[in-house]
Amino acid sequence: MPYRGEVCALLTALCWTGSSTSFAFASRAAGGLAANQFRLFAAVPVLVLLAAVLTGQWWPHHIGDQRVLLLAASGLVGLVLGDIGFFHALATIGPRVSSVVMSAWPAFAVAIEAVRGHPTTGWVVLGIAVTVSGVTLVLLRSREGSAWNPGLTPRQWGLGLAGALVGAVGQAGGVVLARAAMAAGPDLPDGVDPLQATVVRMLAATVGVQCVAIGHRRPLACTAVFGSRRTVGAALLGAVFGPVLGVWLSMEATRHAADVGVAASLMATTPIFLMPLAALLYGARIGWLGLVGTLLAVGGAALLFLTR
Repeated sequence: MPYRGEVCALLTALCWTGSSTSFAFASRAAGGLAANQFRLFAAVPVLVLLAAVLTGQWWPHHIGDQRVLLLAASGLVGLVLGDIGFFHALATIGPRVSSVVMSAWPAFAVAIEAVRGHPTTGWVVLGIAVTVSGVTLVLLRSREGSAWNPGLTPRQWGLGLAGALVGAVGQAGGVVLARAAMAAGPDLPDGVDPLQATVVRMLAATVGVQCVAIGHRRPLACTAVFGSRRTVGAALLGAVFGPVLGVWLSMEATRHAADVGVAASLMATTPIFLMPLAALLYGARIGWLGLVGTLLAVGGAALLFLTR
């Protein structure tokens, strides 16, 4: 399928729009750790079942220990370290402002790839810059941040932004590690199936988050999600669009896109899709800056497609 990786990247952005909004409400009500643990407990059985049905085996026994370790490391970096920070940001500064900072993760991904000896082209860098600039212009408006949580102190605001930055770095590292683990090679000409890779990453993340919960003396932190039907519903919806569909599609995009920067930037357009939802759900105001930013982001995405 032409542009399979790029199409999956855009679908990932749509899924993450739903999961970010859902988990923001769930995290604000129950806490970031509770929502994070809940979504992993909910998603892992579904992913294992899907892998068993669609690929014939729920665990990739044939891929070798080195690839399994890389995928596990990807899960720990992206889905534990990164998501703990991002979930804190969602609960504190809201989905839109958190997404502004998260939109920088393609730049981190390209930087990591460059350090590994895989520099990208100038056109891809330009596309990333235009996309990230557009997303930032759409979202960096103080009125939109205050719409989510107007009572934040400067310290809380700073910690929320720091959490989103940790999320961006973790996401970038997780994607680069996963791409390396899934790549075709002499030992595995077809590479690793993205769904099976997702199972390995999610299981590693579940263990990691459980260790964090035990360290906080909250081994069953997820029970806080059951405080209300609305919170449970938001968390379940987030689990479907996030760790099940979203992460699976992100692995498809990471494996099949021509360049990791292309896949990363297209997945980072989530804030564009969040714009109308934020206006509808919690009254974020969208002006001409939002319109200009949207056009820039779409133009950057188009440029990335042309570089293909």
